[in-house]
Amino acid sequence: MLGEIKGLCGASVLRAESQEGGFTSGLAARLLLADGRWVFVKGMPMGHPLAGMYEQEAAVAAAVPLGFSSPALLWSGGVEDWVLLLFDDVDGRHPSLAPGSADLPAVLDTVASMGEVLSPCPYAGARPVAEAMARVSNCWRMLAAEPPSDLAPWCVRHLANMVEWETRWMSAAEGDTLLHADLRPDNMVRKHAGGEVFVVDWAFGYRGAAWFDTAWIVPYLIMDGHAPASAEAALAGIPAWESAHPDAVTALAVSVAGHWELARRRPSRPVLRAYQDREAAAALAWTAYRTGWR
Repeated sequence: MLGEIKGLCGASVLRAESQEGGFTSGLAARLLLADGRWVFVKGMPMGHPLAGMYEQEAAVAAAVPLGFSSPALLWSGGVEDWVLLLFDDVDGRHPSLAPGSADLPAVLDTVASMGEVLSPCPYAGARPVAEAMARVSNCWRMLAAEPPSDLAPWCVRHLANMVEWETRWMSAAEGDTLLHADLRPDNMVRKHAGGEVFVVDWAFGYRGAAWFDTAWIVPYLIMDGHAPASAEAALAGIPAWESAHPDAVTALAVSVAGHWELARRRPSRPVLRAYQDREAAAALAWTAYRTGWR
């Protein structure tokens, strides 16, 4: 495979550094080329159930404008029964969203730019976010049909309300911005030099209102130590956030909480299950804050 990559890059590979992290079993490595360049390669065997997501990511990444902080896609295709994507390398690390983090202003700068730079939507194949994520908006209904025995008392008390609210964000999410739809710290890289934050892993690429991506990051701010109020306060001044209808944001919080409450009960690897538990707790804290339900 390295020989084929040499042909694509015009230089042989001197060193490969496997990149840990993430929740899929695919290939992810930084490659040092003989001409001194670094590139990033990711891939998945063609027969793998997630191979289609890699092909989707290639299509979306190719459409992301060069003016946005995202690594350029250099090449994508099939090599030795693998789907491979080759990107410009970003030498950096995942940012911290913790209160007072030096990374947070750079993260918010990138998030704020998304509504402008990614509008109108540059990816012709983008599905409307409400259509693509309809599955997120029926999770409380599924949980209410057969309430788990370990469902928190607060959730049990408000199941009917959550079922009622979980679809209310959908009409307000119509728009013409390219949405990442999975903004979280491990899908961002802050460069060591210069401090710019890059958005990576465009596995979805939906079309909708810019506020959706901005609101999506709130549970991850909570996971990194913010109270719900301070998480939302961190977004103050971002045009997309200021434009969002409060009820739509509340409904998205309800939907996200239901999604993770359901997802964390499905069979999974321990490391992913622990992460899903934290996501569910953060989204429920956000939901309780926004609704004021007791």
